[in-house]
Amino acid sequence: MGVRFAWYDDAQTVMHYIIEGDWNWHDYHLCVRSSLFALHRHPHPVQVLVDLRGSTRPQLPSGLAAHVRSFGRRFAPAFSGRAVVIGLPAAAEHSLGTGADRTLPNLDGGTVHFVDDEAALAALLAAWRTPDQP
Repeated sequence: MGVRFAWYDDAQTVMHYIIEGDWNWHDYHLCVRSSLFALHRHPHPVQVLVDLRGSTRPQLPSGLAAHVRSFGRRFAPAFSGRAVVIGLPAAAEHSLGTGADRTLPNLDGGTVHFVDDEAALAALLAAWRTPDQP
């Protein structure tokens, strides 16, 4: 198990990193690096979705605060710098200090957003599809 990637949508605008079973940050970063081959010469911006709902770990691997800031980093020119996380336990999100807007900056000046469910995820992705979003 661990981490795998797939396109979240048919338009290939969201790269979905799916966390499953017992995993660690090494698994996550290997998966991100592997996914970059799918982005070679990609014609439009790509958002990142980190889906923690399939994790079976009793606790997240240590180093969450450091690793979450890598979500959405521009490891490939196609990455937009925006990321969304679904399935992060509320206590873990609170420990990050996300505040009322439920966001954190990533290491490239992009933004990591946190959502609770599919409806909030769909609303955020729809907002990102509008041309006036930075």
